[in-house]
Amino acid sequence: MVKNAHLLSAGNEATAKATESFAKLSRRLEQLESLSDQRTAARAAALRGKLKEFAAKVTLVGQVKAGKSALTNVLIGSPGLLPSDVNPWTSVVTTAMINTKASADNSAPEATKAQFTFFDKNEWSNLVVGGGRLGELAERAGAPEEMQGIQKQVEAMRRATEKRLGKHFELLLGQSHSYGYVDTELMERYVCLGDDPDMGDVNAKTGRFADITKSADLYLDIPAYAMPLQLCDTPGVNDTFMMREQITIRSLRGSEICVVVLSAHQALTTTDMALMRIISTLDKRQTIIFVNRVDELSAPVEQIPEIRDGILATLKANRIDSDVSVIFGSAIWAEAALTGEFDNVSADSKACLDTYIDSQPDLAQMDIVDATWAASGLPALLQSIGERICEGSAQRLYSRVCRSARNLTNEARATIVSRRSAESCKADIPGDDPVQAIDDITKRFSQQIDELTKGLRSDLRARLDTAQSGFVKRATDSLIAYLEKFGEQGTWNYDPAGLRVLQRAAYSNFSRAVRSRTTKLYDEAANSVEAVYRAVLGDNLPDFQIEAPHPPVVPPPVGLGKTIALDLQSSWWRTWWQKRRGFEAFANDYAHLIRAEAASIAQDLEDVQAAAVLESIRSTFKAFMGEHQETIRRLQNDAEQGRAQAIDTLAAVQSTDAQSIFGEILRDLEDEAA
Repeated sequence: MVKNAHLLSAGNEATAKATESFAKLSRRLEQLESLSDQRTAARAAALRGKLKEFAAKVTLVGQVKAGKSALTNVLIGSPGLLPSDVNPWTSVVTTAMINTKASADNSAPEATKAQFTFFDKNEWSNLVVGGGRLGELAERAGAPEEMQGIQKQVEAMRRATEKRLGKHFELLLGQSHSYGYVDTELMERYVCLGDDPDMGDVNAKTGRFADITKSADLYLDIPAYAMPLQLCDTPGVNDTFMMREQITIRSLRGSEICVVVLSAHQALTTTDMALMRIISTLDKRQTIIFVNRVDELSAPVEQIPEIRDGILATLKANRIDSDVSVIFGSAIWAEAALTGEFDNVSADSKACLDTYIDSQPDLAQMDIVDATWAASGLPALLQSIGERICEGSAQRLYSRVCRSARNLTNEARATIVSRRSAESCKADIPGDDPVQAIDDITKRFSQQIDELTKGLRSDLRARLDTAQSGFVKRATDSLIAYLEKFGEQGTWNYDPAGLRVLQRAAYSNFSRAVRSRTTKLYDEAANSVEAVYRAVLGDNLPDFQIEAPHPPVVPPPVGLGKTIALDLQSSWWRTWWQKRRGFEAFANDYAHLIRAEAASIAQDLEDVQAAAVLESIRSTFKAFMGEHQETIRRLQNDAEQGRAQAIDTLAAVQSTDAQSIFGEILRDLEDEAA
């Protein structure tokens, strides 16, 4: 039972500015909607909908048993809801949609509180036939013994799953189940352990669908949060088949913030390379490191600074920006504060809490609930999340909607001016036809957009190829030098981190080019569109302006974080080494392996991430031009209708002096954006 749900409002102060800005902008859009014709009103309502539907995505990643689910349970105000134990076969991403309604469709009606989606047949086949991502790497690295071991484990999992689900197994793949409620038993049925021999008397329903469940979406109402959130709890990245790693990387695409949950006892060990590779792809302002389980430390006051120094040193050693936010805390303490129940806190944990509170003068003056909440690190975490939302995705959405609102207001003003005037367009436009002029602009810049996107993709591919070639040469030169000095004795290693550094540099160049070149082209198109409007309006609206759309946000290259065959050292690498004989065989085979692995990363960057960005460039421009093509056609039609009919059409709007009010709306929007 949660007695102190108000504690979850700790981050509201950080998001207050964004919340207030959204509210003001929404009111202005509502005013614009009430004064406009049906088409403009619909567009204003759509913009308000974007503000209303906003929910920043926060993804939690980390090691198995670091306490991600326990921390998520606290953040969603439901201690114990998400199971903290999942077996190696389960790769379930659980996303809590806070203060967000489910989409009203056949698969998830609006009243839905929980929806579980199963792997489809292709995804299941990839796992049980090829051994998933790990099987793919084993085959490429030439490790048949490991591949056989993987297949045996996969086969055992497949038999157990099909036995549990029986004749319904094939029918379930690709489907989803929706419920109007959510509780612990329901969650256990879809994401928790299955028929493990050590489970004892666990309910038979536990884990019934766990093996085939890909994701779980929960819809929760939490009044303490002033702004909607999506909290995504991912499985630990260190599992047998790398399914969790793949799911985690997929979840990070489009995520605004990544909370890396570590255990105080094993915070970023040097062996946890998979997690560090994922962190390295993110911008420092996207990353928050939360070191959980400080309640298990024997001397937290002395140990926390040491652990912090160790984390920063490990990040630096792995070429990761160490200027990130590092917060220490305890989900157990947070749960105790949230529920007001301290009986479930162990004696050692209580002693640790008392020691920590006594060492902090500010905490020692608080009551036990507030002091425990502060010591848990949750207020600092929520504050940090709120700050990043406010300066990141919330600000970007506000800027886009505000810019669209200003354009829409100007279009509404232009419509009134055009309808009040009996004059047709006599401006300096080829053929005196504004409709043809706007269509020509659309065609001309659409061709430039196509050329731009092709050029950006071609340049990215060339840079990735150059990065690959350079790394292959250095690696094979190093291998040959080793062989010349030591022969075939020992085991030679070459760190693949250099390959990722080069590929990230290529992607960063792509990102900069997208921003600069797309901004330039959008601005030129907007200026051309504005010229057509001015030709139509003449001198009737001297302050008229059309603003270009924002270029798309280029997401971080999270695909660089996935494990590749070159990362598989130890026994795998020794097996590869032992099967080669002769300098030429070593060098040729290794170069071939590097090229294959580099190509797999490059393909992900180009075909998944870059392709989505380039499509966004095209779709944004198409939507921008489509709106103005329609508006120009309406302006021209209004001019042809004649003055009397146009005035009759807008009599109600004009009686409220809409032109003056539109001017006020525009000034407010400009002041807000300043």
